[in-house]
Amino acid sequence: MRVALLQAGSAGALASIFLAIGGVAAAGAALAGGLIAAVGSGLLGWRMFLPGIAPAPVLRRALFAGEALKWTWTIFALWFALARWRLAPLPLLVGLIVAQFAYWVGLVGMKRG
Repeated sequence: MRVALLQAGSAGALASIFLAIGGVAAAGAALAGGLIAAVGSGLLGWRMFLPGIAPAPVLRRALFAGEALKWTWTIFALWFALARWRLAPLPLLVGLIVAQFAYWVGLVGMKRG
């Protein structure tokens, strides 16, 4: 959950930069892109940890199901944002990419043990 919140925070910070540079439409697109990634990460985490303590095959299936859910959400949400809401593509994709980098930074920065 912390990683998804980090992604949402980075999307908000990027949206404020786009607000200053490109206006409200660009800021909204950047925020939407970042939130698409954050919600996808949240769905992955929820589905992956749903079984709790379980045998390895159950956890593997949960991981694969979580990844499938994340990618299904991401593809659908990107389609919806671009085709239905007609958001600006560049800020949307930059928001998605920045949130994905925040995901990796969040995973690297987590304490182990």
